[in-house]
Amino acid sequence: MLEESFDPHVVHSLRAHRGEVTCVDVSGALLATGGGEGALQLWRWRKGAGWLEAASAPRAHRFGVTAARWTSSGALLASAGVDGAAGICTRALRPWRVLAAPGAAAARALCWAGARLLVGHDDGALCVWASRRGTLLVRLRPCESALHALAALPPAGLLLVACTTGTLKFFDLGDVYACDAAGHEPPVLLWEDGAHDLGALCAAGSACGHAAASGGHDARVRLWHASVATGGRRIRAGGVLCGHAAAVTALAFAGGTRLLVSASLDSTARLWACKTLTCLRVLHGHSRYLTCIAVPPDFRYLITGSNDRTVRTWSLGTLDLDDEVAPPCALLSHFGLGDLKGIEPMLDEELAEDCSAEECARSGVEGAPPKRLWVSEKTHVGAINSIVTYKDLLVTACSDGGVRVFRWSARRGELACERTLLAHRFPAAAADLTVMGVADILLLSAGLDGRALLWDLQSGCELWSVSTGSAGGVTGVTGAGGGVRGARLSPHRPPLLLLAMDDGALAVWTTQQSHTEPIHKYESFAEAATCCAWSAEGRVCAAGAAGGELRVLGPPPTAATLYAQRDAHDLGVLCLDFAPMQNKDDSKYLMASAGRDTLVKIWEIGFEMRSGLARINVRLLHRVEAHGGSVECLRWATAGGAQLATCGADGWARVWRLAPGGDVRLVVAVPTGGAGGAVGATAAAMLSTSLLAVGSLTGELAVWRVPSPPGDADEDDEPEPRMWGPNDVLRWLRDYVTRVPDSVSEQGSGEARGVASVEAGLNGTRLMLEPLPDLLPDLLALLRRLGPGSDLENSKENEQLLKRLEDEIEWLRREPPAPELEARAPHALRCPLTHALLREPVRAADGFTYERTNILDFFSVNAKSRRQRVTEAAVSPLTGRRLRSAELSPNFALRRQLRDFLYTPPATDASCPELPRAAPSCPDLLRPAPN
Repeated sequence: MLEESFDPHVVHSLRAHRGEVTCVDVSGALLATGGGEGALQLWRWRKGAGWLEAASAPRAHRFGVTAARWTSSGALLASAGVDGAAGICTRALRPWRVLAAPGAAAARALCWAGARLLVGHDDGALCVWASRRGTLLVRLRPCESALHALAALPPAGLLLVACTTGTLKFFDLGDVYACDAAGHEPPVLLWEDGAHDLGALCAAGSACGHAAASGGHDARVRLWHASVATGGRRIRAGGVLCGHAAAVTALAFAGGTRLLVSASLDSTARLWACKTLTCLRVLHGHSRYLTCIAVPPDFRYLITGSNDRTVRTWSLGTLDLDDEVAPPCALLSHFGLGDLKGIEPMLDEELAEDCSAEECARSGVEGAPPKRLWVSEKTHVGAINSIVTYKDLLVTACSDGGVRVFRWSARRGELACERTLLAHRFPAAAADLTVMGVADILLLSAGLDGRALLWDLQSGCELWSVSTGSAGGVTGVTGAGGGVRGARLSPHRPPLLLLAMDDGALAVWTTQQSHTEPIHKYESFAEAATCCAWSAEGRVCAAGAAGGELRVLGPPPTAATLYAQRDAHDLGVLCLDFAPMQNKDDSKYLMASAGRDTLVKIWEIGFEMRSGLARINVRLLHRVEAHGGSVECLRWATAGGAQLATCGADGWARVWRLAPGGDVRLVVAVPTGGAGGAVGATAAAMLSTSLLAVGSLTGELAVWRVPSPPGDADEDDEPEPRMWGPNDVLRWLRDYVTRVPDSVSEQGSGEARGVASVEAGLNGTRLMLEPLPDLLPDLLALLRRLGPGSDLENSKENEQLLKRLEDEIEWLRREPPAPELEARAPHALRCPLTHALLREPVRAADGFTYERTNILDFFSVNAKSRRQRVTEAAVSPLTGRRLRSAELSPNFALRRQLRDFLYTPPATDASCPELPRAAPSCPDLLRPAPN
């Protein structure tokens, strides 16, 4: 009986943080803890000693850490903080991703849903991130108040959110993912107001995906059940667990849906039997209230964290201090399972190491984490107001009046200052470059002293200067002049000079020596003109003003105002830029503008012929909340116009990507002046597709390596079939139904197949829920379009294919195994990384068989593209050596063994214990792969 054999007791206690322990999570022999002082700590279990410190990140977040969760593979650790950012670290606590949504309030909750990270914020916002790409996919606001309770149930395709007003909602995860970045709220499957009096604080989902729990200030725990069947789902409220004397702060399921562990402000943790709604044990061990709990999959122990700054490990009857929390395993039992197909020899070089900064910068590795490669040391005295780049050249305009020319050295990984031009008596506000020939580069600088200067970049000689006094501003008096805020050189030969001035004047000069007067003066703005820009071939230009007006202008000799938007940005337009031309025959232009309203707007400017005359057509394509404060600068990347760099007063610089025909997505965010962006960013520009230069208010200039933009059809591999998109369905058909090799056949490109899948409307939801008679015709129609290997004219082949389709769909729709059955699984049917039962076994080039999503996580940690067919493509997580290929192939032999094990009736067992038996677990890997 449970009462006779089950005796929880503390086996280890440690003082983890200077402040309260706010979060804990465990993966194998690694324990991660977060504290109110903003630090993350990593602890490793040692037999006879308990948890010993392995690594620390004292400033993981600017303020307190609020949540931390390991991925199912244990390769990555995500954390959230009061600074509003989410961070992803490797197993050694090395930063891997910084996920900072624009203007985000404090982050209070997070959870993993496959490869996607969901973060809840104090303003009720929910951010969905593609973790491997670091891209913000969706930003919703499902709650009116702080979102503290968040739980994803990927097997059932459900998401639970609850807020501090007590409102609880269930959403379909597929509907959440389908929402665009503008944040249109998906349909609500279940909505209950007042689910918890005084507000909800925490939530948890079961591993099987059919149960969830929520807790709140009312000291109650509520259970929720989801029944999933072909054709639909049903969510219902379950029982209520009462017993705590104060608010419930944390929840975790154990043993499938059988047991639930809760922590409370009453300084206790409780173990509940979910079926009978009874409390099995009350754990007293902390002197102050509990804030967090963690439970390993085998449920041999549980961990509690408290406001008393300690973390306690409780044995649940089978663990002692002299035991291992992760017993050793025979790795050879995971090698060469089924056959040796696909196994390749290791490289003869030494164990793999992190690629150097310059190697990553040169290669532009897709998925590489952002990393600061170089930072200036007292190069600039004042704020950096403008950055302009051309190939490896970088020019800054600074508030000390100086203009500095740098050159990037990829070999040394640094910027070298080649020349300092003492150009202006007052702050230099703008700079621009234009190329006149192979080695003839002109530099333009302009400042608040009312002067614009043209320089020969090679010699540093001043070629030409102009005073803005002759432009005439809002006063209408010639000679009034004003400081220059924006200055751009056109692509014409000779180039035209466009200046935007403090007094509202906007004028064009030619750079010929004989012309010191403007050749055209546009109508002045009512307030200061703040920025200007030319299109790539000089057909149009644009300017913005402090009053929020945006104008599109025609250049001389037919100068005119073609379009005006008086309310383009509230409180003023601060910056704008035209995207490089992608097609020279295209008559449409993309322009980005930004201002004090925190927004970046993408405009499409086109010309159409009417009655023999060209008429301009300007429309707003996208509107993105880019920063938490005013957007100080934006620049399109000169190479690859789909990338846009922005920086803002919130202390962050961000890189955005504009997908053709799609929306604007955040690729990466990097802080200025330390973790969390303590110093306002004032200028940013791309040195290349993978290098970002950022200038700050304090004069700091930094260069960051950022991820190269992913392909348009690039998607994260989703482990849950219900969450699959069209590309995932195609992969499944190729790997398990048609057996088409990974290489693209000559008769059908991957792009064409993706289009065919989208046209067919096939996704994971249909595979999992739609009746087979309705689903199979669409699948067969798609297979006919996949090229070689899918000839369905032969009736026998058609019958075999139908049978295979039915079998594979039934396999996808199988229920998760019961904990008792999973505990009996043979060693060879477990993933060597986590020792959880395999679901989609794949063989890597090192000869070992892994769970697909686990090995992809470890490949991602090493910052190499899974599709990159080079020697640096991947590292074996078990041996630490480089692999010749990162390709993964299904292990069909092991898959058949897995089916036999799951579908073979177990031997009759008269006694069924209340607690699941401990499953074998893996050591903390023989040697962790380099992070």
